[in-house]
Amino acid sequence: MTRDEFFAMVKDLHEHPEHLAEYRKNYMNVYPFSDGIFKMLMANEAKPERTVKFLNAMLDLNGENAIKSFTFGVPENPGVLNDKTAIFDIYGTTEAGNPVLIDVQQNFNTLFVDRLIYYTSRVISRTVKKSQDYNLPHIYVLSILTENQFPLERNTYLHHSQLARNRHFFYEKLDVYFVEVEKFFAIDDRTEPEQRETTNRAEMLRIFRAVLEEKEIPAEKLTRLLDKDFVKDVSLTGYTDETLLNEVDGMTNLLYEKQGAYLQGKDDRGREDAQLMVDSGILTPEKAAELFKVRKEDIHPRNGK
Repeated sequence: MTRDEFFAMVKDLHEHPEHLAEYRKNYMNVYPFSDGIFKMLMANEAKPERTVKFLNAMLDLNGENAIKSFTFGVPENPGVLNDKTAIFDIYGTTEAGNPVLIDVQQNFNTLFVDRLIYYTSRVISRTVKKSQDYNLPHIYVLSILTENQFPLERNTYLHHSQLARNRHFFYEKLDVYFVEVEKFFAIDDRTEPEQRETTNRAEMLRIFRAVLEEKEIPAEKLTRLLDKDFVKDVSLTGYTDETLLNEVDGMTNLLYEKQGAYLQGKDDRGREDAQLMVDSGILTPEKAAELFKVRKEDIHPRNGK
């Protein structure tokens, strides 16, 4: 079940829950990036090794740097006074006490980075008590983007961010990884097989693609990167009607949020893309305004002249 098929199913089941039996006949797997399903798959306390393997692959941690164990924490950090509550998709700590935040971003939203930084700052603030110094742990943030957030970077699906000084990384204890799932698939499709990425991260994403497209996954790859039970755990047969319909209710709210976020962010996104094309010398302000359907007055000439 692909992303588009999943959202179509959500819309239909919201109005006609009795159609669920038909979807069970037509599809073999759940949509693994749905918020609740992803948590059940990747935050399964009975299978902590799965989470460890997933994180090591996605964060490209090997050897001495590899995570060896992972303890799940409370995914909700309550707000204090006027502070917003920070709710993580998955939150936990490594054996070294390093926090790990996993977030699945379903929709394009111009403020998604702001939200992620806010959530991360809440984790940081909670690691320091009054009686302690400011020796912070290493914090890892993994944001899985099911919809492309950086459309102009056509050949880059992985975005690794750290704090920089004069364009040089100088603080090594905060690593933020953005992974654009659909863009990875598109890059894979237009790359010759012998030239495709061979990292564990790429292989992990290909496993999820096989789940989405309901294709067979080699047992060796499953055992090495996740575990042999993963295929069973993504099967629709393992989920009750109640569980699936509860997920539909949650994702229906997200769809309405998606529509609002899209309308809110559409103009900003168009202006940003148009300005980038002008700044790069690819288009004139007039052509950029025409192509991205924004006002010419909102686009500054190249170099501000």
